[in-house]
Amino acid sequence: MRGMFHAAVWLLLFALITAGIITLTLRPAAAAACPQCFGLQKAADGIYLQSGMDAAQCQRALAAVDAARLEAAQFYDGLQHSPRILVCADDACYHRLGGAPGTAVGSLSSLSLEVAPRGLDPVYIAAGLSRAEVQGRVGFWKFSLGAVPMWFDEGVAVVVADDPAYILPPGRGDRCKAGSFPGMPATPSDWQQELQQEGDVLYAQSACKTAMWMAQNGGAKAVTGLLDKLAQGQDFATLVPPR
Repeated sequence: MRGMFHAAVWLLLFALITAGIITLTLRPAAAAACPQCFGLQKAADGIYLQSGMDAAQCQRALAAVDAARLEAAQFYDGLQHSPRILVCADDACYHRLGGAPGTAVGSLSSLSLEVAPRGLDPVYIAAGLSRAEVQGRVGFWKFSLGAVPMWFDEGVAVVVADDPAYILPPGRGDRCKAGSFPGMPATPSDWQQELQQEGDVLYAQSACKTAMWMAQNGGAKAVTGLLDKLAQGQDFATLVPPR
């Protein structure tokens, strides 16, 4: 009886964890498929804004998305993937879409971006578009299986967005705000663990390592060429040997 009870408890815990994972995945997927079902309305091609936003809020949102798209498109020489962009005016809306508390932009692979009120800035949105482009170009399954290390994905996002919090402006030689270090985190779990220990400096370190590699290998074209090779099944560690 005791063994059966323990087994039932473990089954219940497994069911709850599974349900939580499914909920976290299905909510952004449902929002991407039917933004109107989550209280958003279409404002432009591929852009949905929370219903009730006033004219000034709408104008600011559309301007931020346009600027971010331009920034990302210039880096990638045109975007091959255009996720639906769902913009919230309050945190309750962002939570309904499945956005994680404390984040500025959430994403569902290359299909959609969920933008929190604090993320309504070209820098945050451009970084989100970069992540979507990387995943889309490499392919969902290859990316999910670790074809692109997290430090590189996040480093490229910072460079694409020219995020002044983590990287110096271009044209000044070394763009690093913080030096990178050997053994940068590659997996999502390693990234989160390192982020808890190091804080946001990890973004600056990733951007530094990425920017240095780009400077030595041809800039933005080196990134797009690398993504093409990863999509073909080549190995990142072979193409970008650790130093």
